[in-house]
Amino acid sequence: MHGRSILIAIGLGGWLLVSVAAFMIVAYAGFFGIGVLGLLMWFICTIVDLEVDGAVGNGLSPNFLAQQLQAKAELSPAQRISHFGEKLIELQSVRFFKRLGAALALIGLGGFALFQI
Repeated sequence: MHGRSILIAIGLGGWLLVSVAAFMIVAYAGFFGIGVLGLLMWFICTIVDLEVDGAVGNGLSPNFLAQQLQAKAELSPAQRISHFGEKLIELQSVRFFKRLGAALALIGLGGFALFQI
């Protein structure tokens, strides 16, 4: 078995566990659970969207940011275009899931409020 197939199996297993947990939350909490999952998705996507360049150095590694900027400046034009394409796909994915999270939050919390009236 190759390493890639093992990693794919681990990833699919993780998705299965998360899906079961999400199903249990929605099954037991109803619309409120959908709203909470939507808020959680919206929050995580906002954090990912704000961290454009990845990790930044802290007090323990102050030269980490300088190394990142130097590595970015040394990229060839083809590597820059490739990096831009990857960032564009990542940005589109994050925006889609952020909007999906906002929609789930509105539907879930709106449905919860509707059933409470």
